[in-house]
Amino acid sequence: MNENHKERLWVTSFFAAVVATIAFSVYITEYQYGGDSYYMKIDTQPTVSSVAVPVGISIQGYTYQGTAKNAQGKTKSLKLKTDEHDIGPFKAGQIIKISVNKRYGIVGYQRVTKKETPLRAQ
Repeated sequence: MNENHKERLWVTSFFAAVVATIAFSVYITEYQYGGDSYYMKIDTQPTVSSVAVPVGISIQGYTYQGTAKNAQGKTKSLKLKTDEHDIGPFKAGQIIKISVNKRYGIVGYQRVTKKETPLRAQ
């Protein structure tokens, strides 16, 4: 095996390892954090509870339960938990976009405006 062939083999192996690492990272991220988006309008008062955090203090926790719709209008009953240091509490009438992963449940949420909400989800 000559030096030119060894170098080409090394470069090809390195490139394949980089591509495999990127592909694996994208797959794992989608596996854990990917999911369908549902839109829930806050129309009920949350259940308020005390949540203990590791530093020995307690904070207010809020649980919202309701029906959410995806962009196609499919409904799903969801239970969203947040706390006073996160983006909650939510006000009545606000619309929340909730990412739901089929393996891990709710993996993210954010406030959205009515303009950002698909028509079938309103």
